[in-house]
Amino acid sequence: MSPYSYRYDKHVETGWDTVRLSFTEAGQERAAAQIAPSMGSNLLSLQFGGQDYIYARPTGSPFTGTPVLYPTPNRVRDAQFTFGGRTFKFIPNNGPNFIHGLVRDQPWEHTEPRITPESVSLTTHIAFAPGKPIYEFFPIRNTVEITFTLGPRSMRLDFTVRNQDERPLPFGLAIHPYFPVIGPRESVRLQVPAKKRMEAVNLLPTGRLIDLEGDPADLRQPRSLAELNLDDVFWGMEPDKPAVIYYDQIGKKLILNASELFTHAVVYTPQGRPFFCVENQSCSTDAHNLHARGLTQEAHLTILEPGQALKAWIEIALTEQ
Repeated sequence: MSPYSYRYDKHVETGWDTVRLSFTEAGQERAAAQIAPSMGSNLLSLQFGGQDYIYARPTGSPFTGTPVLYPTPNRVRDAQFTFGGRTFKFIPNNGPNFIHGLVRDQPWEHTEPRITPESVSLTTHIAFAPGKPIYEFFPIRNTVEITFTLGPRSMRLDFTVRNQDERPLPFGLAIHPYFPVIGPRESVRLQVPAKKRMEAVNLLPTGRLIDLEGDPADLRQPRSLAELNLDDVFWGMEPDKPAVIYYDQIGKKLILNASELFTHAVVYTPQGRPFFCVENQSCSTDAHNLHARGLTQEAHLTILEPGQALKAWIEIALTEQ
């Protein structure tokens, strides 16, 4: 009999309907995750040993838990971009800009969870197709699929993006996990071994890359959360150098492993709040507009030709320090 199971549940804090995946050992639940397909396929809870490593509280919006950001992670300048001779316009929701994509508050479909001797998984998907509201803003037929797989000390998200249109599909993909501050703020440390930081004006990258040596936002070595007040984009992430969150108070660390698609990371550390964010992104903030300016390396916009599909993954893994 597999130590893994699932059930349909409600998330206590938000009241959202969820699918709960769990791992039980010696009669005790050792790991559990709650995903809300009907609210953006949001990973609302990830518990190991009874400690939740995702912060999700009622906010009146889907900006809690782990929103999925697609096809425009983070901000889009003036809520529009041009690609392939077409202009794509969105409804501003962050001053004059558009933020965090089209799927974070949409209902996703899902299959019945799958149990094996080694894991339990849930697959969700959302389609951009004629007749759907999101298609009106991004009229390119495509599907995004995520398989969430829970292990004893990890959660892996496997992504598949399929271009089902006759036009190229330009997109960025990211997750926006809210991590809790566990213990005193100074006992939480962040390490983001990027190559550069992106210069920004009003939180929109200019395209200029800044050397990290001597930079106040240099996170190549672990830094205490107490001294950070960031909302910055980092460039040049590599699979063999993942971001790491150190929870010194409890002697644990979260390793944010990711495949080579995820070249950028956004770090958001608002002072005085009980959470912070380290966001694996496949591209820069405002990637479509930077790409249109010829800054293709800085933007790292992904373009799928008709009929093409792409796979990528992110893993949140817990280890001892």
